[in-house]
Amino acid sequence: MPHKADSSFFDAKKYWSRRKDLLLGYYLVPYLAKIATQRRPVLIVDAFAGPGKFGDGEAGSPLIICGTVQKANSKPLPVEVTVLCIESVKELHGRLANLLEQFSFAEAHHGTFLDHLPTIERRASSHSIFLYVDPFTVEGLDWEAMDRLFKHVSSGVSVEVLLNLNSASLVRRGLAALKLQVPSVDTRYEDDRPLDATDVEPPSLTRLDAVMGGKWWRDVLKQTPTFAAQVDAIVNGYCDRLRTRFKEVCSHPIKALPNHTIPKYYLILGSRSAHALRLMNDAMVKSSEMLADLAKPTEATLFETRSFDLVPDESRLPGLVLASLSGQKQRGTLIIDVIRVATGDYSSTQIRQTINALIKKGIIQSESGRSKIPDKELVWRVKSSAE
Repeated sequence: MPHKADSSFFDAKKYWSRRKDLLLGYYLVPYLAKIATQRRPVLIVDAFAGPGKFGDGEAGSPLIICGTVQKANSKPLPVEVTVLCIESVKELHGRLANLLEQFSFAEAHHGTFLDHLPTIERRASSHSIFLYVDPFTVEGLDWEAMDRLFKHVSSGVSVEVLLNLNSASLVRRGLAALKLQVPSVDTRYEDDRPLDATDVEPPSLTRLDAVMGGKWWRDVLKQTPTFAAQVDAIVNGYCDRLRTRFKEVCSHPIKALPNHTIPKYYLILGSRSAHALRLMNDAMVKSSEMLADLAKPTEATLFETRSFDLVPDESRLPGLVLASLSGQKQRGTLIIDVIRVATGDYSSTQIRQTINALIKKGIIQSESGRSKIPDKELVWRVKSSAE
């Protein structure tokens, strides 16, 4: 599926694309270090690669991926890492191929992601797979085709996916296909140039069913009252589909401006690893901090004036920690459990510091009695006299 963008799309990287790339680059560094310990070759796939670099010189996802691999290999890694970048537009593929010549471990393939999926699936029998799926148009996705790769997780193969889901566009397309009212763009709540608008090509119920992995989304749109709620419900439904294959699934909204309630798109991680969830959570926190900086007052204020959506209230953390602590748990497990209920709000460092503070106050007990402990050490809640 080619890019449905005008010729200016790759002229300069947009602000929200920098946040998206932050998550990709931040996550890949520890991912490579961790996955290499499995002593199995690694295949990283950029499924909708584009030209690799923007006209303003900023790196696109292929350069971010290859630069990360090159740096990791300088140690070197104990396993072979191959990068496969796929681009369907001939002119963009030509630029991509020229750019990747500097990386001996990278290949630029012409064609669609769906064309190359069978080859990627076959390589899952011998490789760990990291799949970066960032289509410009939702029609570039197909659940059944991708699920044939995801199924390998159940046999012990490491498959991870970081996927860009443009749920706002998908909702508008779905409403049009269902012949329901399609809301106009309201610039108070979303960007005035939403990606992948409904006028790109006529929406198709059959094609959208293929994208979403069934007809479940139809009832979601019919039964959900507002556009914002429909966008959220579609993301939640898609994440539920991914949870049938991946133990850990989380999503992160990428907004154009701090005051928007409708994101440009969501980045969704699917992994079998709790360690992956922790890494992506910390990347999400950094991404949110970038957005919050845009809303930072020009002059110092006595109190925080930005919303909790932008700057989560740290005073909630002790309650979240205690609510997640039943019986005895390793501190690392407790951190993960807090992340699961407040993904993207608090970094693992913030959660760890809160646990340490609760130990010092005598509210939580550690196995050693110390507050500075490793993640493997057990902690438990100390009962008060009132309990």
